[in-house]
Amino acid sequence: MTTISIKEKLQEGVTTDHAVDARFPKEFQLDITDRCNHACVFCSNPKLLDKRDIDPDFAQRILREAYENGARMVGIYGTGEPLMVKHLPEYVAYAKELGYEYVYIDTNGALATPKIIRPVIDAGLDSIKFSINAGVRETYMDIHGKDDFDLVLKNLGLLANYKKENNLKVNIYVSMVVTDKVRDEVGILEALVRPHVDDWYPRSLFNTCGNNPENNELAEIESFNIRGRKRTKICFQPFKGFCVTPEGYLSACILDYQRTLILADLNVVSLLEGWHGDVAKDFRKRHRAGDTKGWICYNCIHNTNEPFEAILPQYAAKFAE
Repeated sequence: MTTISIKEKLQEGVTTDHAVDARFPKEFQLDITDRCNHACVFCSNPKLLDKRDIDPDFAQRILREAYENGARMVGIYGTGEPLMVKHLPEYVAYAKELGYEYVYIDTNGALATPKIIRPVIDAGLDSIKFSINAGVRETYMDIHGKDDFDLVLKNLGLLANYKKENNLKVNIYVSMVVTDKVRDEVGILEALVRPHVDDWYPRSLFNTCGNNPENNELAEIESFNIRGRKRTKICFQPFKGFCVTPEGYLSACILDYQRTLILADLNVVSLLEGWHGDVAKDFRKRHRAGDTKGWICYNCIHNTNEPFEAILPQYAAKFAE
């Protein structure tokens, strides 16, 4: 496995052709839970009413189907904290057994104690990214909603030592969402994490794919800055990958908190049928034409807060008031 920078990894994810009949993706997200132990101010997770873990047998079915259709990279996380799921080491091990070349997770790191994280690493995880969004304890509490700053840094250091002592190849990254409140703390956090990581990445704030227009109060958000990665008028996500939700739905976006971008119910159809179905093709066609008005995608791309409808209303979820 080659060590790459986190920025290279994220940018690789946005390069794609805009084909309506796009081939089955090489990379996708398996969202194993939308439960989370933190309540970050810029995240939609605290607004969720119903939270659940994915069914283990269903998760293995999706990993198997995706691999058989050409997927070789999988992120086992999404709208929640993956380390809350006791089956995570099993999912990683099964993915590597199938032949996945790159298996990764994103975590806030509070649960990444040696007891919890080492079985995940030993199962064959290729990379882990800690999301640490402040440089000092007091600000961290304001951003994350939990007093876990010192714990997270301790867990990061212990993981780095475990990697070094056992000559492991797992890549360790740290990202930081830069809000106005922490803008002066970027250098502080970098100095704290640099000794323990392969790379780190301070990234721009965005509106959580249209779910959090109030994020504009936290920092200036650029229009056409898709998921804080790249300025483009056409979103890469419909053509590059997909997310499987804890309920078993095929979503066009990893941050589909309100389930307004569901393309198929995988409890009823196969992954391949869902990806090549009429709903998915129409979704890609309209994105390629820039015709996203009336979808949450429009608010994400243009950084607006206009009314929107779900693609398949029967699967939509409401936020808490």
